[in-house]
Amino acid sequence: MTRRYDLQVHTNASPCSSTSPERVATAAVDAELDGIAVTDHDTVANVEVVRETAPDTLDVISAVEVTTTEGHLLALDVSEPPPQADPLTVIEHIHDQGGVAVVSHPFDTLRQYYETDLAALANAVDGVEAINSRCVRRRFNERATAFATAYDLPTTGGSDAHFPMEVGRAHTVVEGDGTLADAIRDGRVRPSGRGRYLSGHIATKLHEAHTLSSRAIAALTSDQPLRR
Repeated sequence: MTRRYDLQVHTNASPCSSTSPERVATAAVDAELDGIAVTDHDTVANVEVVRETAPDTLDVISAVEVTTTEGHLLALDVSEPPPQADPLTVIEHIHDQGGVAVVSHPFDTLRQYYETDLAALANAVDGVEAINSRCVRRRFNERATAFATAYDLPTTGGSDAHFPMEVGRAHTVVEGDGTLADAIRDGRVRPSGRGRYLSGHIATKLHEAHTLSSRAIAALTSDQPLRR
C-alpha cells in the first residue's frame, strides 16, 4: 500500500498565507493526495476547520511549523503548539505529545536555518524534510538529504504551500499500513516532487505587503497603533 501526503501546508492562520481552510482541503483533493499536515506557524487554529471541510478520504494531520531559536521544526501529530524555544526543547515537547519531529528546510540560508549542535539535533529528531518546494536553490535540499543520510534519518517532502496551486507540489510517499507517525518512525517514507519554486516566494512577499498595508490603513482609520 502506497499513500501520498503533503507534510507542509499553510492556511490563512499563518501570516504568510491567504488560503482558507476550505480551499486547502479542495486543493488537496484536486492534487489526489491521501493526506496533508496542516502546519501553520505556531498554531493549530485551523486544523479542525480543515478536517470539517475535507472528505473522509483525506487524512488531515494536526501539526505546527514551530519557530525555534534556529530553524523551523515540523511538529506532526500534535494537539497543541510546542513553545517557541531551542530545537531540543521543542522536540521534547513534541515527543511528550506523542508526535514526531521533522526539521523543516533545515539548510535554506535564505530563511531560518540550522548551523549549531547538528549532531545533537540529528540524535533527537525523527526525520528530515529533504524536498521543500520553496527551496529556490538546489543545494539547500541536497544538503538536507546528505544530512539525513549521514545520520540515517528518514526523509520527507512537503510543498510548504501558501497558496492552493502549490499543494502537493512536493509530498511524502508512505509505504505500508498504519499511521503516518509510525511510518516516519519506521523509515517507511520518502520524499517526492519538485523544489526551486521562486514564484511562490514572490507571491508570498506580495501577500505580506498587502496584509501590512491593509492593517496600516485600518489602524489609521481606527486610531489604533499598528502592530507587527
